[in-house]
Amino acid sequence: MKNNSKAPLTSAEKANLWNFYMANTMSHCMFQHFLAHVENKQIKKIIQDSDLLSQRIIERVKNFFQEENIPLPAGFSEQDVNLAAPRLFSDSFYLLYIDLMYKLGLIFYSITLPNTTRLDIRLFITETMHDAANYSNQVTELMLETGIYVRPPNIPTLNTQEIVQRQSFFNGFFGDKRTLTGIEISQLFANIQFNTMKTVLLLAFGQVAESNEIRNYFIRGKHINIKQNTVFSNVLKEEDLPLTMPSQFNVTTTNIPPFSDKLMLFHISNLSSAKLRNFGDSIAVSPRHDLGSLYFRLMVETSNYAEDGGNLLIENSWMEKPPHNVDRNLLAKKKK
Repeated sequence: MKNNSKAPLTSAEKANLWNFYMANTMSHCMFQHFLAHVENKQIKKIIQDSDLLSQRIIERVKNFFQEENIPLPAGFSEQDVNLAAPRLFSDSFYLLYIDLMYKLGLIFYSITLPNTTRLDIRLFITETMHDAANYSNQVTELMLETGIYVRPPNIPTLNTQEIVQRQSFFNGFFGDKRTLTGIEISQLFANIQFNTMKTVLLLAFGQVAESNEIRNYFIRGKHINIKQNTVFSNVLKEEDLPLTMPSQFNVTTTNIPPFSDKLMLFHISNLSSAKLRNFGDSIAVSPRHDLGSLYFRLMVETSNYAEDGGNLLIENSWMEKPPHNVDRNLLAKKKK
């Protein structure tokens, strides 16, 4: 069998490695500020391990790009974090935040691996997934120990198998509306969790951002997330499904920015992209018509918000262009 480990990087491999670098240079800045203020020893160990993983990913991507003579993106550096800035979040929030980052990372790695051809890149992604899964499990165990883990709602166990008999299974707007499936409940719950975490970040970033325009953008996003969570919660309440979110989301009163506006805006833009992917996944596994319509409506709202964030990045010359194809027509015109 021919060894393809050193074949030229494909478009997917270049793009995914580029995304790894951008996300992990950002995470490294976040973790460095967390480490400057964390007090709980167990949570500190989690942050240290997570930061080391981010640094390993950064170095591996550097090596891959250098071997291929591909220029590295600027990403984020010590210029984007102020370690002397006061604490912005509680220790418990650090843990909840890292839990979310591992969940998003594992989803992204699982998407990128099947589209990766070269053996060395596949091994790199597989090793990274393995490390992320191990750390994610450690985070979950610590959240359970400290009492801040929130379990999804429970549903009764049925005594017999059931076969869907009527097309009304899909009803949501008219006629009899069936109860939610376990998958539909889990998707609603996961979206509420995601929006809750993003709301706290938007609250904090809106408190410390230096630019008025970017600060207002964060505040607008916070209100969008709160409204969306009300919509999701109401669907669960209709079925008498209790929902309790953790209260460890304290944001301090500081208005001194620990992170650059560039980093915070990039972070929120990335989370908006992740939310759109979450909504798409939710549509795919939610057969009830009203749920599909709900997610689609919120996708449009989120997409518009994400585009406005992208425009702000462009206006401030902060958006780096990812790996892309060349314009052959433009090359031909330059030849004339």
